[in-house]
Amino acid sequence: MKTKKVLIAYDSDIITRLLKSFIEEEGWEVDSCKDGIETLKELYRTHPDCLIASTELPGINGYNLTHIVKTIDELKNTAVIISSSGQENDERFWADNAKCDAFYVPSSENLNTLTTLIEKISSRYNNKNNVPSKEIDEAEIIQIITTTFSGELSELYMIREAFNTENYVWDLEHLLSQLARSISNIYNYDVLGIIVNEDRVDEYYDRSDSILKNDFQDFRTICQTDFAKRISSRTDYNWINSNYSESVIEQFNPKKEKLKNYNIFPVDSSKKYPFTIHVATTASNAMNTMTQKRLDFLTDIYSPVFEKIITYNKSISTEHKIRNAFSRFLPPKVIESIVEGDTSITSSIGEQRKVAILMADIRGFTEITEVNDPEKVVTFLNQYFSLMGNIIKKHGGTIDKFMGDAIMALFGVPESYKYNGYRAANAAAEMIREIEKMDTSFLTIPDNCPFHVGIGIHYGLPIAGTIGSEDKKEYTVIGDDVNLSSRIQDLTKLYGTSILITDAVKKDIEDAETDIEFGRYLAKHEHYNLRYLDNVKVKGKSIPVQIFELYSNDDIYSNNFIENFSKGLYQYLAGNFNGAQDYLRIAKVLAPKDKATIVLLERCKKFIKARPQNWDGAVTLTTK
Repeated sequence: MKTKKVLIAYDSDIITRLLKSFIEEEGWEVDSCKDGIETLKELYRTHPDCLIASTELPGINGYNLTHIVKTIDELKNTAVIISSSGQENDERFWADNAKCDAFYVPSSENLNTLTTLIEKISSRYNNKNNVPSKEIDEAEIIQIITTTFSGELSELYMIREAFNTENYVWDLEHLLSQLARSISNIYNYDVLGIIVNEDRVDEYYDRSDSILKNDFQDFRTICQTDFAKRISSRTDYNWINSNYSESVIEQFNPKKEKLKNYNIFPVDSSKKYPFTIHVATTASNAMNTMTQKRLDFLTDIYSPVFEKIITYNKSISTEHKIRNAFSRFLPPKVIESIVEGDTSITSSIGEQRKVAILMADIRGFTEITEVNDPEKVVTFLNQYFSLMGNIIKKHGGTIDKFMGDAIMALFGVPESYKYNGYRAANAAAEMIREIEKMDTSFLTIPDNCPFHVGIGIHYGLPIAGTIGSEDKKEYTVIGDDVNLSSRIQDLTKLYGTSILITDAVKKDIEDAETDIEFGRYLAKHEHYNLRYLDNVKVKGKSIPVQIFELYSNDDIYSNNFIENFSKGLYQYLAGNFNGAQDYLRIAKVLAPKDKATIVLLERCKKFIKARPQNWDGAVTLTTK
């Protein structure tokens, strides 16, 4: 049975004797050295199972000695313990950086654990340290040290390149070209291939123009075959649809030559986005051991860079898709909360919020669908919803839901601005203007059902929050205010108007128009006219609501008409139905098709015959 050996490298005779006595008691053979040069010679001569090296060893200190041992093929399977007289964090850091197997601070409390530690780390290299012994002189030691730290400088250069690339390159194709440049500093290739296992395989090639075309195609085929062998987790490779890029190195008077030497570098296929590097040259013996090691190291340090950049680009792409998908219907703050994963907006508990609720509905849409192909109807609705959604979002609103051909939009949740009622009115006015410009030529519009939209707006205090089941939830508002805005929208049919608002919205519009600080936003929009139409008690409500027609075109009604209609309305509200009828008849002559005038005239006629009891100026509407 082979005797287990330990080499102690300490310049202190006391500590050496102390450690030696404890280790020998456990049956280990122990030798000792007093400086780094002597220790290096002894390592080549005896190849011990474990080396214990002091951080303060003269000649070559424990850190540098460990780095040399772990770099050289003949010695790297020796277990190494760096030993220190202190417990400073920086000593532990440099010990780890030197790639030692353990860090040990001798003390009376832990001497009995030393042999356990030696046994544990030595077992990692069982049957791996069967290297012939040899004697080395000072010249060879200098060569060993020079080679080791030359490799160290090379690795530091590659690490620096990878670090710089990671910090300023965020495009995969740019990263591939940077990696190609780093490889060219190590190996003088004639053709290079890098293949990355992404959703679509990425292929990058860098070749000299001296390479024959057929040779290059053969090289690419070999690269693809080798890549497929090593990435066994992927079963299909559609090389025709790969992301292919190629650069050509131009040479002066290139002589066409055949490729003779090919190498592929190992890749960790367990990585999420593994890649392979392939190089070929026209020279027969272009690759040596040192170059092979450096290229292997380069592959290792660039692997996490690839992971980071591909993952980053995928997250950016996903975020972009989310923003695009919701940008037509949601304000920026809500989209930001979705992207950032902030549930404070989209998953809040119920709370009362001051919200302007806009309801829009296409008049006679059922009749339109009956005389048109489904494809045309869907095409039109998509155009309509997209246009309306953009306008609502522009004015700070959020599409709450689509209900058939109807739209429910909210101004004040999840994000609230100043004068939400006024913003909703602006959105409604622009919606009506843009609807008139929509192309409906591909639809068949019934003669008795011209295409137009009715919009109702109410400003109230509904309950806002996330509502639904575990499987499906939505952020919305509920309550009487929502029902009222829906009833107001329905009344546009009765009164023949495009936009109806409640007195709460009217007050918000007036406040906005008199707010000097709000003037900058106000200047972007025209002044609106408001016509007081009626006091109504909608179905399910006992409290009367004042309703107003909102319009921006001064040419719709003459001043004479508005004057007579208003006088007739106030007489009507006061219960003087005969006086109201006189004014309203004049208004009807001035605007024969005005439905609001016709509605009030019919009521006056009815109420003159049978006066309503307890008249408060409001009628109760029994229909929706």
